[in-house]
Amino acid sequence: MKFNIDEAQSKASKIPHEIFLTNLVVNHILFFVSALGIAGSFPLLIAVTPIASVAALGYILIRGRSMTDNDTPWFVQCHWRIAMKRSRLLLMMLLGLALLLSAMYAIHIYGEVAFSQIFPLAAVVTMPVMITIFGLIIMESEALHFARSGQLPKSMVERFPPADDIEVLEEA
Repeated sequence: MKFNIDEAQSKASKIPHEIFLTNLVVNHILFFVSALGIAGSFPLLIAVTPIASVAALGYILIRGRSMTDNDTPWFVQCHWRIAMKRSRLLLMMLLGLALLLSAMYAIHIYGEVAFSQIFPLAAVVTMPVMITIFGLIIMESEALHFARSGQLPKSMVERFPPADDIEVLEEA
């Protein structure tokens, strides 16, 4: 649905999507790939990706909670809620990946299983997270466009209806 939103609200509603999208593209793709390239020299450099990601996602969740609890405009609150929901999804995926990779590492160390047998399984376990990241990039790009153009998904409008003074320009 499309709403008549002023420029200040449009700008404020883009912030969570820009943070989330920057985290996905710069941190999870560009930095992680470059860190893998020099992992032989600096193996702990790879740990920067999950640390930076948890920090960005934590910021979205904490800031979003405060944005939805105060007198922030309805349109901005809805976009923070969208980013918060997707942040929780990515955090759960990263937590699941960390648990599975830790279990595989424990099997490698304590079960005396060769690393060459564990590595292919680790690559398979990592694939759902990569697919999720690519899907979230597409979804956040669309949400950023929605924030710019004054739009919200119909499900969000049904869950959090607007005030009577907000003008609806286009029904979905």
